[in-house]
Amino acid sequence: MSRIRPRLIAAAVVTVASLALTACGGTSSGTTGAAGTSGTGASSGAAGAAAPSDKELVIGQVTEPEKAPDPIMDGSLAGDNYYYNVFDQLTALDVDGKVIPKLATAWTPSADFKTWTYTLRTDVKFHDGSPLTAKDVEFTYNKILKSPDADNLFYMGQLQSVKASDDHTVVFTLNASFSPWPAITTTTSIVPQAVYEKLGSEGFAKAPVGSGPFTFVSWTRGVEYVIKRNPNYWGPKAPLAKVTFQTVADENARLNGVQSGSLDIALISPNQVDAVQGAGAAKVASRPSNGVTFLGMNSTKGVLAKLGVRQAISKAIDLKAISTAILAGRATPNSQLAAPTVAGYDPGLPIAPYDPEGAKKLLADAGYAGEAIPFEYATDGRIPLSADVAQAIQGYLSKVGIKVTMIGMNQSSLSDKIYGTVSIQGLYLNTWAPSTMDGDMPVTNLFAGGQNDYAKQAATKALVEQQRGVSGADRVAVFTKLFALNQDQALILGLYTPNTDYAVNPKVNWKPRADGQFYLGDVTVS
Repeated sequence: MSRIRPRLIAAAVVTVASLALTACGGTSSGTTGAAGTSGTGASSGAAGAAAPSDKELVIGQVTEPEKAPDPIMDGSLAGDNYYYNVFDQLTALDVDGKVIPKLATAWTPSADFKTWTYTLRTDVKFHDGSPLTAKDVEFTYNKILKSPDADNLFYMGQLQSVKASDDHTVVFTLNASFSPWPAITTTTSIVPQAVYEKLGSEGFAKAPVGSGPFTFVSWTRGVEYVIKRNPNYWGPKAPLAKVTFQTVADENARLNGVQSGSLDIALISPNQVDAVQGAGAAKVASRPSNGVTFLGMNSTKGVLAKLGVRQAISKAIDLKAISTAILAGRATPNSQLAAPTVAGYDPGLPIAPYDPEGAKKLLADAGYAGEAIPFEYATDGRIPLSADVAQAIQGYLSKVGIKVTMIGMNQSSLSDKIYGTVSIQGLYLNTWAPSTMDGDMPVTNLFAGGQNDYAKQAATKALVEQQRGVSGADRVAVFTKLFALNQDQALILGLYTPNTDYAVNPKVNWKPRADGQFYLGDVTVS
């Protein structure tokens, strides 16, 4: 699944202060406009404590990249798990989603957040022994900018130019103010210019050279991707000798794999948690995700063009009941379009109230006469128990007199429709979970002319642009205005932030990350 699409990935609940720091257009230390601090490894926030061992790990991965696994061209969640271990990025997210140093030891914005100067480490070598310099960074970003088919081009909308001013300094010039730029630089893996130019994309995918804590071993399409410890890594050496990402699409097969011992870590659904805990063969590792499952709507079509009908839909749905009954308490009601760990979330903004009588009055005042509204949803894929959630929503709407036509389909078909050229005609169930841990991505898509912005209101677009030019608490305040406006207009209905649950071999010492990725530089097996 491409990073340019919403994704379900895990996150932790952090304090408002942490959110403000993450939202800063400043630095790793969280001080807006100041230089970042020096960093060691960024594998999962606490690398380097354990000594290298001969232990191996097998991860059951839900899917694999649709493209060849080249970090320049591919932007998939599955691919990220390879890239974030084989390659380095300028910045990284720690286990709780805060931007920290990686290749860059410091980054400083101009006063208007349009120019960012990054200072690089001086001791980094690629796996082939060649030094990593600012020229490799310049090449990597320019290669993405010049590749129209690169998924990662999605992140570069604000990037005007990148220039290596010396071997260890890179200057990014943006086309507009953009305070969350350090979060964007967590997404791009740096490749060696000489090797990439020699091999090309397809060749590089088959024999990648990075600078990360692991080196490439093999890749078998549809089966597995294997990496091994890099003994010459510039940071703390990875405790694990080898890691295999095994593609296991079926959720029951993943669970059975961990319980039988053929897998060590695998994503499971909410309705599998009790089975894992009861069997005792594996442990459950959980944390709230950094995604928001929402009820989208085309507010320009049919009865959904009427504000009263949209507001009635908002009041008709019991968010707390969906979280507790349908999702077995493994979700938190959330009407915002940012999860609690994502920059832009405001814990003081209440969820949409459940008021079925109020919904009926709004429908009457709006002149709703029972017109059927199409409701499209996936029967599998990204949202656990998506069909159950959709049916629950249908039930709530039916109770207040709203008729919907249920249209279930596979995840791929729904995603192609949501992000393709065919517009959604009514309601749809979807989720947004930004891999950057920053709210700019979802609000741009939903409220500033993106593919899911059906209303195209000038007021929402202005607020999206405004948050890019401020940082810290000032930025969160703009998000609050945007989400409050969205609730008032009932454009996109946030439903809940789900937990992400994993079955884990009891011998594995691993903590789920806020961004849902597998950074394996400090994972141990007893």
